[in-house]
Amino acid sequence: MGALQACATKAPPRATAPRRSIASGAPVRLAVLPSDPLLFADVATALDHQLAQARLSGVGPTVRAKVSMEVAQLTLECVSQTDACFTQVGRFLQVDRLLWGSIARGAQPSGVKITVVLLDVGKGTPVARAEATYPQSDAAIVGLRQLVDQATGTQEGSATGKAAAAPAPSGTAAPSPPISQSERQP
Repeated sequence: MGALQACATKAPPRATAPRRSIASGAPVRLAVLPSDPLLFADVATALDHQLAQARLSGVGPTVRAKVSMEVAQLTLECVSQTDACFTQVGRFLQVDRLLWGSIARGAQPSGVKITVVLLDVGKGTPVARAEATYPQSDAAIVGLRQLVDQATGTQEGSATGKAAAAPAPSGTAAPSPPISQSERQP
């Protein structure tokens, strides 16, 4: 009976993620975080769809997080937009890579700025970052596939030698032109 009492009064052991080396050949665990739909709900929905379709080589299990990067950071009380805070989110989710997008207002009144980041949690640094500013929501939605492909290193149109992009809408300050609606993957 004394043994049962001792167990009931002890704190449970702390769970920690086992350390492992990605170089050991184990598949990379990826978490995809949804976008915050606060400013541009239609763009956030389309971005989430494109992020969910992203395929990275060497990636095994992919976890679809239920909260955005912003909410995850608030939960962990690390709200600065730094690699250290992003890494803390990845460690909490027990993954090797994080993929997420953020949406902000652009310089123009109806402008949309989108950033897509792929973070190496073990190194605490981004593997890639793609960012573009569009004059309006519709233009941003058209350019999302290319932006996600830039961040994940999967430029699908470049393998065939064809141009993967159509001309950018006027006023677009994207680093490269967004692909046309007809070239987007379903």
